[in-house]
Formats: sequence, C-alpha cells, structure tokens
Amino acid sequence: MGALVLGCLGAVATPAAARAQGSVDADRVVTAVRAAMAPALPYPESDEFGSLPKDGKSTTTWMVKPHAPGDRSIEVIANPLNLANQQRATKAMAQIQASLESAQRRSEAQYERAIAEAKRTGRSQDVDGVTLSDEGVAGARIDAEAHVTIDVDFNKPSYLFSIASSIEPSASRSMSVPGAVAIVTVPSNVYRQKTEPAYDDHFCPAESLVFFGGLGAPDVDRRSETSFQVTAAATSSAAGAPVRSLVLRLRGNDTLIAQILRTSDWNAVLELLK
Repeated sequence: MGALVLGCLGAVATPAAARAQGSVDADRVVTAVRAAMAPALPYPESDEFGSLPKDGKSTTTWMVKPHAPGDRSIEVIANPLNLANQQRATKAMAQIQASLESAQRRSEAQYERAIAEAKRTGRSQDVDGVTLSDEGVAGARIDAEAHVTIDVDFNKPSYLFSIASSIEPSASRSMSVPGAVAIVTVPSNVYRQKTEPAYDDHFCPAESLVFFGGLGAPDVDRRSETSFQVTAAATSSAAGAPVRSLVLRLRGNDTLIAQILRTSDWNAVLELLK
C-alpha cells in the first residue's frame, strides 16, 4: 500500500513540477528583459501595489513596479508625488470634468425632449444617464500617459495581437532595435465606434510590438474600420534554443516607449535566444 501511495504522489507531483519549471523559465525571461531595460528606466521601485515610490521621494517622474514571481508584465507608473505629474493630473481632471458637464447637459436636453414627446404622444421615452464612460477620451488619455506596460511573451507557435485604432499598425521606419525581426507601432489616436443611436469616441494608447527570434515577418490584418490583428508565426530556424522566440508589447506613454526602445541594452535580450 505504501508503494502505491508513493506512486500516486509521484503522478500528482509531476504536473506541479512542470508548472514550477515553467514559472522559473518565465521569471528568467522577464528578469532578463527587465535587466535589458534598466538603462532606459533609471527609476526607483514602487511599493508592491504600484501606488507610491518605495523611497518616498518626489524627484523622479516614474517608478517601476517590482517583479512578482510568475508575472509576465513590467509596469512603469508615473510617480504621483512628482510635482509635474500632479500638475498634469490636475489639468486632465479639469478636462474630464468638462466632459462630464457636457454629458450632463446632453442628458438634460434629452430628458426635456422625452417629456415633451410623452406629453404629445402619451408614450414614455428612454433617457440616457451620465455614466463613468462619459469622462471620455480625456480620462483614457491621462491613464495611458501615466504608465507604460510591457507584456513579455515567448516560445509560442504563433502570436496574435488585437488592436482597436483609427490608424493601421505598421512597421516602424523611425525606430530600430538591434537583433529584432520587426517593430510594429501604432501612435496614440482617437477612434470612433458606433453605439446606437450615435457614435462613441475612444482613446487608443501608443503601442509598439517588438519581435525577436525565429519568427516570420508580422502580418497586419484589418478586421473592421477600427479593428486590426497583428500576427507572427514561428519558423524552424530557432528550433532547439531554450527561448526560440520573444515578443514584447509596450503600451502607454509614447515618449517613454520611445526612450525604452532607443536606450535599452538589447544584447541582454538577444543572449536569451542563443
């Protein structure tokens, strides 16, 4: 019976060990990417929640959220203690308030029209209220400009990224990364989607996709007027390497994204692919 129990425990432990190994591999890759980006991100760590800088200082514009085991994202966040950031936030909040007041006026006008129509026809009318979505593009813009998120993905047979934008993603002509297969970028923009009976404006943050390793050139497919898919398939050229392919997805503040692409030590990433 003892041997049987041990055998069962061994069978149960094997998937757990595989998951642990996968976690270690992911952590190694993310750690290497963080190290590569260190020259571009000379900023203090935040607390574990990404709320405040760990050192409590206001001098730096940005802070970097510490890595948590198993996390495949790197998050760079505007330092809320920094005076320049506070001034930008105050200005943006004024824009958001203006958007909400405009939405309130539209709602009141719609209500008055509904009352008049109900008196004329005897039938009730639906009236749109003011919701959080009415903070509009201004709220989405300040959120995007106050952070950069870098998603790290690797060793997939193919990669697919969906992007909602009024501008089609395209290969970058102004930025290059040593050793990268390609860089696909989207500038920040506003796109419009139809929501009966009108249209809603949405903000698309700046985005860059950086492709490394055994991958073919990425394709861009337009799915609708404001919807695109970027895909890339693995090739056989990197077969056998521990890290065969790697894609970094950077989204948020366009100036900081450009700084990361321009000044990171990409040799540290290329070492993973050897």
